[in-house]
Amino acid sequence: MSLCCRFLEDAKRDLRKADREIRRQIRLMDMHPHCLCDIHLHPHCLCDIHLHPHCGCEVHPYPHCLCAIHPHCHPPSCLTVWERKAIKAKLEAERELDSMRRRVNRMLNSCHDHKLLALMDVKGFDPEEVTVKVKDGKVKVSAEHEEEHRTLRGKEYNYTNLTKEISLPPGVHEEEVMYTVGPNSLVKIETPRKCFPCLLSLI
Repeated sequence: MSLCCRFLEDAKRDLRKADREIRRQIRLMDMHPHCLCDIHLHPHCLCDIHLHPHCGCEVHPYPHCLCAIHPHCHPPSCLTVWERKAIKAKLEAERELDSMRRRVNRMLNSCHDHKLLALMDVKGFDPEEVTVKVKDGKVKVSAEHEEEHRTLRGKEYNYTNLTKEISLPPGVHEEEVMYTVGPNSLVKIETPRKCFPCLLSLI
C-alpha cells in the first residue's frame, strides 16, 4: 500500500474518531439540565422559579438563598457562561471537522491522478507567502508569515515559518516539475508524465 493510501486511511480514521467525540459531547450537552430552579423546586432549594441577578432566585424566605451553597442547585448565570463556551467549542469543532473532510476529499480526488507527486499543506499562510524551489533532485516548499502588533512599548512582530521537502522519484527531471499554490492552502506538485505510486506529503 502506497504512502498516499496509508495516509488517507489514517486521516479517515481520525475523522471518524473526531466525529464520534463531537457527537458524544453534543449528547452530554443535551442531557445537562439548564437549571434545577427553572423547572422544579429542589428539595434543598427554597427559591422561586424567577431569577435573581446573583443567585438565580427572586423570592426566597431567607436572607440568603440556599442555592448558593447546595452543590446540586446551580445558578443559571454560571450555566449560561458554561453553555456559551460549550456551544462555541462545539461550533468550532464542527467547522474544523468539515474543513478536514473537505481537505481529505480533495486529497482523494487528487490521488487518482498518477501525475501528482505531492500535496503539501501550508495552512495559515497566504499564497504569496509561499515559495517553491526545485533543486538537487528535491522540491522544497517554504512559507513565511509576519504579523505586526501595536503595544504600549511600540510595535512588535511575530514571525512564523514553515519548510517542507520531498525527493523527486526516479525518472522525474527537475525541469518537468510543475507546482501550484491554491487558495485552499495546498501546494500541488505535479509532473507532465504519469508517475506511480503517488507520493503524498501532508503534515
